[in-house]
Amino acid sequence: MTTSGRRPSGFVSLLLLLAGILLFWMTVPNLGTAARAATADGPRGTFTAARLVCVGHSGHTSCEWSGTFRSDDGTVELTGVKLYGSGRDTFAAGQTAPAMDVGNTGRVYDPTGSRSWIITVVLVVAAYALLVAVARRHLMPPASPGEKGFFARRRLMLSAK
Repeated sequence: MTTSGRRPSGFVSLLLLLAGILLFWMTVPNLGTAARAATADGPRGTFTAARLVCVGHSGHTSCEWSGTFRSDDGTVELTGVKLYGSGRDTFAAGQTAPAMDVGNTGRVYDPTGSRSWIITVVLVVAAYALLVAVARRHLMPPASPGEKGFFARRRLMLSAK
């Protein structure tokens, strides 16, 4: 990334490294449940709405229905779970809907699948990009003063072999 032959800033590299590690730490454990939610992979059953839970933040209110989930075969019974994607007008207390449990604590999903995986994948890619940027800053040789860009660094690497 540096083309002037200067050493990259250690502070900036540390911030990029910490941001990349934090994003990986937050997202990688959720890849499995995001994939199962996207592909509708999990025990199917019935969600019974009990109460509407609303959270207000930054002038916006987000609501989801909380209730119970019972799998069709009766092996899974969860209480206090929220149905992902349910909104204020989705249910009335006591109403039921088909749902599935993908292993995400406190949440069940519509059996047709979910697009919640998209943000998880975007954050994993961002984490990877940050870590690659740090690696390139410190592991790639700087370009000579007359050369700039990726191909100049590539020529330096090939000539060193």
